[in-house]
Amino acid sequence: MKKRDKQDQLSPKNERVKHQYRVYLKRVLRKDGDTVLKASEYLRVFEVFTNFDGFETYNEAKADKFIDHLFDESYSPSFINNALRELKDFLTWLQRQKGYRSKIKYDDIGALNTTNNQRRAAKSTGYKKSYTYEQMIQTIRQMPQEAMIQRRNKAIISLNALCGLRISELRTVKLRNIINENGNWFIHANPKDMKVKNSTPRYSPFVQLPQDIIDNVINWKNELIQKHDFKDKSPLFPKIPNSFNWQNLLESALQKEEIKSSSAIRNVFEAAFKAAGFEYINPHNFRHTRARFAAKQSPEYLNATRQAMGHKTIDTTLSSYGELSFEDQKKIIAGIKIKVS
Repeated sequence: MKKRDKQDQLSPKNERVKHQYRVYLKRVLRKDGDTVLKASEYLRVFEVFTNFDGFETYNEAKADKFIDHLFDESYSPSFINNALRELKDFLTWLQRQKGYRSKIKYDDIGALNTTNNQRRAAKSTGYKKSYTYEQMIQTIRQMPQEAMIQRRNKAIISLNALCGLRISELRTVKLRNIINENGNWFIHANPKDMKVKNSTPRYSPFVQLPQDIIDNVINWKNELIQKHDFKDKSPLFPKIPNSFNWQNLLESALQKEEIKSSSAIRNVFEAAFKAAGFEYINPHNFRHTRARFAAKQSPEYLNATRQAMGHKTIDTTLSSYGELSFEDQKKIIAGIKIKVS
């Protein structure tokens, strides 16, 4: 049976158990809706792999085959880690439930770990493309700004060039998260307002790009406050759906709601960069641009960038985001001569 056909299948017994687990995550562990949904998605991957066998059939052999399957399908390292962790947590909970205690061995759950070789292979990914700051600036400056939705879109890409936010953060940022102190602008990535990874607050100062790029964001914020009565808790990038008015003309209507879809944000980037003559690169890779620039600056600047990006260690900033292209490697190495006495 083809894999896409399997996606439409389900096991009634498994569905009942998963429902109980979702209730446990929400009521006992107090997990939010998005976390519960992601856990269900990872369990679904395991179910599809086992052809929807009952969870009680899980054993060490299935664990090994499932891990090999994830690597064979070239899932990302983060996906593999998350999938195995979620499945391990689920089975640990399930092993304590009536009807499963004697069928699932606790030691078999421990088999859901990758080997050192598998982890190294997963991390050896290819070089990830990113725009240069020059390309970002060129694209932003070419974007139209006559219509309200155009000004919003221009501000979206400008802010990401300035801060390198994650898409979820960019989508949920509020007006009050943009702060100016002593003439310096920064984003306070506050999990109380924004969807921040690991709910860890941080401060992300603006990269010093030309003033017009900064103005795109600040002027948009001021427009929302002065012309549309937006408050501190209002979304910086609200929905602006198109609709037909009483004259049957297409117009944009501002709503005081944040953009719900990450794909809608990505569409803004794709349209802008293709219009400027560049290939589309996922906007998450703006973070690579920031890290690669920082890697060429002073150690203090690099450490400040690490904190602005929300990384616990410099190693994450350098190895996961700051890797240089081969062309940059050649230029840097060729630019420093070895002195021989």
